[in-house]
Amino acid sequence: MIQFKMKVYRSLIIALLFLLQAGQLFAQDTISLQTIVDRSQKLIQDYPSEKVYLHFDKPYYAVGDTIWFKAYVATGQDLPSDLSKVLYVDIISENDTLVRSMKLPVVNTSAYGSITLDPSVYKSSNYRIRAYTYWMLNFSDEYFFTKNIKVGNAINRNIITNISLSGQNPDSSPTITANILYKDPEGKPFANKKISWSLISKFETIARGRETTNADGMVSLKLSAGQKAALDTGILETVLEAETGKLITSQFSLKNSFSEADFQFFPEGGDLIENVSRKVAFKAVQEKGLGIDVKGEIVDNTGKVISSIQSQHLGMGSFTLLPESGKTYKANLSFSNGIKKTIPLPQAKSSGIAISVVSSTASNIILQLSSNPAFFAQNRDKNFYLIARSKGVICFAAQTNLATMNIGASIAKNKFPTGIVQITLFTNKGEPLTERLVFVNQTDVSSLSINSDKKVYGSRQPVKMNITAKTRNAPVEGNFSLSVINESKVPHSEDEETTILSSFLISSELRGFIEKPNYYFNQTNEKKLADLDLLMLTQGYRKFSYEDIIKGREPVISVLPEQGIEFTGILRTSNGMPVSKGSLKLVVPESKFYAETTTNLKGEFKFEKVVITDSAEATISARSSTAARNMMIMLNGTAFPTISKNVNVPDEELNIDSALATYLDNSKRQYFLATQMLQEVVVKATAIKKASHLDHPALSGLGAQPDHLIDSERFKGCPILLTCLQTAATGLTFNDNNFYVTRVYNSGLRVPVQIFYNGMPVDANYLNNINPADVDNIEIFLKDELGMVNRMYNTNGVLVINSKTVPTGKPVSAEDLKKLFPQNNVLTFNPQGYIKKREFYSPKYLSPESRTTGSDLRSTIYWNPRIFTDKAGNMAVEFYNGDNKGTYKAIVEGTDIDGNLSRFIYRYKVE
Repeated sequence: MIQFKMKVYRSLIIALLFLLQAGQLFAQDTISLQTIVDRSQKLIQDYPSEKVYLHFDKPYYAVGDTIWFKAYVATGQDLPSDLSKVLYVDIISENDTLVRSMKLPVVNTSAYGSITLDPSVYKSSNYRIRAYTYWMLNFSDEYFFTKNIKVGNAINRNIITNISLSGQNPDSSPTITANILYKDPEGKPFANKKISWSLISKFETIARGRETTNADGMVSLKLSAGQKAALDTGILETVLEAETGKLITSQFSLKNSFSEADFQFFPEGGDLIENVSRKVAFKAVQEKGLGIDVKGEIVDNTGKVISSIQSQHLGMGSFTLLPESGKTYKANLSFSNGIKKTIPLPQAKSSGIAISVVSSTASNIILQLSSNPAFFAQNRDKNFYLIARSKGVICFAAQTNLATMNIGASIAKNKFPTGIVQITLFTNKGEPLTERLVFVNQTDVSSLSINSDKKVYGSRQPVKMNITAKTRNAPVEGNFSLSVINESKVPHSEDEETTILSSFLISSELRGFIEKPNYYFNQTNEKKLADLDLLMLTQGYRKFSYEDIIKGREPVISVLPEQGIEFTGILRTSNGMPVSKGSLKLVVPESKFYAETTTNLKGEFKFEKVVITDSAEATISARSSTAARNMMIMLNGTAFPTISKNVNVPDEELNIDSALATYLDNSKRQYFLATQMLQEVVVKATAIKKASHLDHPALSGLGAQPDHLIDSERFKGCPILLTCLQTAATGLTFNDNNFYVTRVYNSGLRVPVQIFYNGMPVDANYLNNINPADVDNIEIFLKDELGMVNRMYNTNGVLVINSKTVPTGKPVSAEDLKKLFPQNNVLTFNPQGYIKKREFYSPKYLSPESRTTGSDLRSTIYWNPRIFTDKAGNMAVEFYNGDNKGTYKAIVEGTDIDGNLSRFIYRYKVE
């Protein structure tokens, strides 16, 4: 296995100091410029940043699947990072609630793991996965890796729906037209079926009705409300009577139903300046946040048409404008969704200077600094600084004297690595004046290739594949991962994919949502390079601002990088005094881990590099020369990032059934036999009465059957009931230390659920005191039909926790008494440890019999997160195809030993 080491920039590539004379820049040292360079370098050295990328085996999944992934941990300069040894991966629902959190060991600057999409936990929905290290908590969560994952359901679905929404917003009564298509799992329309529907907004049913589907299984509903806001936050709930007595409920969010369009101008260099010709970029987005085509005209305040404009890529485009003194400008726009708007341009500055890119050749960036007469008169012959940095590192610095209004400069691209270059002009006092982002692509640095022994194979035939990595045409050691999928069953646009290139080079550097991020790296041509430059003009930069650097503002460091799992805390006496030089012992029986430590003068202790799997039991015991039983072990908690709004919301899919139809059809075939077997199991046994809300008179007004019942089996190995319940409580959302009914929470109303423990009303914090092993079941009531509980407690929904009944007549043993009164100097707990690793199963069809029995309908044929090329740049793998015919796509990506990023796609056929 290759050992990657963190590579540090020991020197800056600085082309120092140019003075303009006849369009040229000449070198000259200045202290002020050197100060900017030194402070920038010090910030990188003292506060190195990290970034994470996750490579998944495929772009989307179905309930019951396993998600396979590999994580790459890098520095801010994309070099393999040895800073952190622990990685966190969270799965978050569409409602911004945590579904699962995992901890993985980082070995050789990477980690790998899997997520099983348990049908009892996951449903057909949009999920997102975020990944980060503990060190990254010191900085903005914008630096976390995030990716939307679409999950469909092919196992237990009994209906397929497709909805289209169209909103109209007249002054009197806004309406939404919802056209819904209903089909059964076989794709046959639910023709002439009765539909009852309800429009729910902020817990209130504001409209309801009944309709009948037509012969095609389609129904059209007109939804209206007094205010548009009520529809924007609304939930449409439909109940289809599939057959007598069989009702199927579906829910649809109405957000983003009304056609909208937003438009922004982005003058090159930051500002419009009077009497200076500027390129002005623009971006148009529709109601969901995706780009939208737009065209129109730029007119001045006299009505004269200055320029026509039209978007060229995902709502982005540009035009050239020479603002005249005393004039204002506006854009008359027509969007492709029918909306028309007039948007004023930013007011031009009466005095200023701006940087622009004249051209970008294969070897050079050609710049021009343009000032207007007013600025030139005020600053003639003054010194200015031109600085270009990439990934936080200053790679070029220059000084110029403002001798003319237009200054030209050429910067060689070989000074920069592949990525975004931030070019900034400063005054000699260090004040930034104008800025331009440029993308530099060093295409000849790193390359990957794949070869196989054949181009066409038969079903279940072996595939011999060789991966080759090169850097500057020389073989190189590298760390990669390989996924092979049946592209015929997993169709997906390469432009929409999240890759190691788009993630490290663009998404981790820019603010906001980036639509189709891999478009700019997929078969790059001149048009895509021009579109990428538009992205540089219209997207905000994410790195430390120069203002913070120059003023010496340093980030606040709250936590240190993790080198492994550690437990820290304080040992105190029963009266609260710290115990110095106290001895503690940590034992993890499952992993046979044992460690000892001693407290410092403040009573603090630390166990480092603990080996423990998730939810395994650990015990810390303390002893000292005096009264060990009078000591208390107080374990410190760990920081957890808040769950912010999903920046990738525009990428969510409303109609997952339709979008993933091809994949779900194959998944249905794959899981059909297992599902049928589960449905045919008949258990004959004596019924055992379980604890329920009916045991408590105060809850007798609730319905006989809860909406959801969670059995005690779900809480085996659960360390803290409240933590586990946040992900297990189907239909509920946990936020601000309260549970809410998800359906109404999404509508905007924040009325909490009332919690009961054995019939006693409690709050959410009380659940931390309940031993999960003592829970018999948990009942969830999304509706209180009679309203007795809701009216009494001013709540919405009921969560009932029923404990196990203690058998009568059983004598209490000494062991039972010990559990009731645990020793203060012994702490037993179940912490979050490393997830248990699973290996991807790849069958081997060696004998003729194995090639004809059963069915192999896997969509992921092969997954290998441990592709390490040797010194010759090679690694060979072998695997077997499945039964599905079609085009198979092999994707390999990763990084070489020096941090150069690569991705390669190879295709072969199975006939």
